[in-house]
Amino acid sequence: MEDTRDSDAQALGITRPTPSEPETFGVWEEHWPALRVFLACRTQWRVIAGMGGAVHQGLDYPALESVMRMQGVEDAAAMLEQVQQLEGGALEVINGN
Repeated sequence: MEDTRDSDAQALGITRPTPSEPETFGVWEEHWPALRVFLACRTQWRVIAGMGGAVHQGLDYPALESVMRMQGVEDAAAMLEQVQQLEGGALEVINGN
């Protein structure tokens, strides 16, 4: 498939932004399982939409439990605590708090 973004932008009279290098972060080995579970739930957010816009409430925990089961998590309670730490940080960013 041909990349036509440059010609499309030119035809529309707009300047394409120059992509920046993505910011990278190190992850401690013991945190990889929680990050994998959290990322597997990336489409499982509970969202309330109203006149003021959308507010993310948090992850859908039945879906989270299903992901943990599918990934063979042995200590679901401990994993939930770790994922909740990631969830809390994500909610601050997503909701702009």
